[in-house]
Amino acid sequence: MFFFKSPKNLWLLVATFLVLKVLFFMYFKLLTEGGIFNGGNDSEYYHAYALGVGDYAVNFWPVILRYLNEIGLYNRDVLSLVLLFISLTLMPYLYYKLVSSRADAIKPVKAGAVLLIIFYPTIFIMTLDIYRDVFMLVVLLLSLVLYKRILEASWLRGGVYFLIFLSLTYFLFLMRPYLGAMLALTPFVYSIFLKTKRYIKTWVFLYFILLVLAKVSGVIDPILLYRGESGFESGSSSLGIGLINENPIMFLVYYLYSFFTQLFGLFFISFNAILVFILESVPFILALFYVFKNMRFMPRFASFLLVFFVMYTTVWVLGNDNLGTAARLRMPSYLVIFACMFIVYQQKIKLGLEKINRGLS
Repeated sequence: MFFFKSPKNLWLLVATFLVLKVLFFMYFKLLTEGGIFNGGNDSEYYHAYALGVGDYAVNFWPVILRYLNEIGLYNRDVLSLVLLFISLTLMPYLYYKLVSSRADAIKPVKAGAVLLIIFYPTIFIMTLDIYRDVFMLVVLLLSLVLYKRILEASWLRGGVYFLIFLSLTYFLFLMRPYLGAMLALTPFVYSIFLKTKRYIKTWVFLYFILLVLAKVSGVIDPILLYRGESGFESGSSSLGIGLINENPIMFLVYYLYSFFTQLFGLFFISFNAILVFILESVPFILALFYVFKNMRFMPRFASFLLVFFVMYTTVWVLGNDNLGTAARLRMPSYLVIFACMFIVYQQKIKLGLEKINRGLS
């Protein structure tokens, strides 16, 4: 663990993974045919729509691509390279802005935040073709950084920031509806949670009660119908679990099974699944444990991120039944928990230093 406390060692890892990503990107682009997914994926549809094939856009991303094509700025390989560049530059910058403290900078945090984004395997996979995920994550991080500024700003400036924040959430809604919707709703749920966060056990109880009420009332039926009566019927990594026709007790049982399996990657059907679990899920589990162990050190913004994590994760777990898709959908969930970890760590260091200074004075 001492190795990871040294900023010099962390920056060395950043440089190493940066070079490795560029080399792997060149390998997949120049020396492999058909791409890493061998066709039949979202990027094929996006590319076809950008070239004018089809009249129905499933989200706003293909609309953007078609517009770029119409003005002569669309090139599939070039755009993929741009997404890689963004993932290696703008995303680490925004993520550090998200987790950084206004107090004296803690050097390992900056290096660790940058390393997390540079290392994250699924983010890299999403740069190998024209997927929307990297672009969405940039908008999400920008939205969260903006809300962080709202909590620190005056009332008037905060109001202007909030309007921009809502505009960004609407854009995310166009890209992935439940992501934008949950982010837009988070400030209102957070305002309630902020006044009652000492009653964590009550919130957990209410969470399951509200989940059952939403199921019984049919509020979440559109999400459950998308999942299907027997889960996703295609794909070897599908759980094969439907939630729409279950009674409240079995609904909760299957939901919790789906939650832990998808969020923590506990579905070892292949070597790739095991590798993703080791590289992504194990660090996430450790970060989540650290956050809950040190909840008393959570500042307001970390509480906001935790509320967003619960709301967004709940929706995508309810609607998804495929582990491969889960690796993409859980990226925002993972990133905000890692952010909470960095923020809580800084808060502990800051309070510890203040306690030492008071003892010396």
